[in-house]
Amino acid sequence: MALLTLSVLLGIGVLATGLLGPWGPRAGLCIAIVGIGLLGNVPFLARQGSGSVRWADRVSTRDSATVIAYDRVPAYAAAWALGWTTLVAVLGTSFGVAGGHTGVSLLLGLPFVLLFGLPLVDTLLALLRGAEVVADRERLTVRSWHTESSIAWDDVERVTLDLGPRGMVIAAAGYTAGTSWRGRRLPHVLPGRVPIAPGRVDIDSRAVEPHSPWLLLVLQDWAADPSTRAQIGTAEAERRLRQMVGMGAGNP
Repeated sequence: MALLTLSVLLGIGVLATGLLGPWGPRAGLCIAIVGIGLLGNVPFLARQGSGSVRWADRVSTRDSATVIAYDRVPAYAAAWALGWTTLVAVLGTSFGVAGGHTGVSLLLGLPFVLLFGLPLVDTLLALLRGAEVVADRERLTVRSWHTESSIAWDDVERVTLDLGPRGMVIAAAGYTAGTSWRGRRLPHVLPGRVPIAPGRVDIDSRAVEPHSPWLLLVLQDWAADPSTRAQIGTAEAERRLRQMVGMGAGNP
């Protein structure tokens, strides 16, 4: 709550300073964009700070597969924050070059353009691809924001709730001798390694709320009993995954 209040007050203050302060139009524009950016962060901070479950229906059926979409709001928040900071960096550098200070402006401005711009491009690419869990009757495939992995149901040894490098995940782990697992890092422009666990398919449990408790149970059923996979890609699979979390821990 304190961070939310600070962001509101700071955003209003910076915006007012940019519009009303004794600046030239170029400097005032950059300052005003910072204020607008800070105010634009407020809805994302409010949602994150509320601790509320992200109540949205993420389940659908596509091409005889059951699909559970990832929550896109965190990626939107990252794109917004990186977008306005990149814009300020680009404008500041451009105004400096236009004012005749080419060398200093490029030396000071370009590192910030790259610092914010490259992650922005990666975030937009991720949003364009989307992130989702796709279960068909042969395989489980998960495309996260950074990686894609899949495994055949017959090679899944267990499905558990586990602690991954970035938080709690629903993990479908394959048999040691299983050869059907496939995984790759998705295309990106920013250098760096994104964790990927060979032989395992991880689902960010927070990203698929409110369906994550039921998704865990349903995936366990599909992995353990081939006969239950007949419901994949049907309205019955959607019904099971849409069970309300508060209904209890019985079979969905």
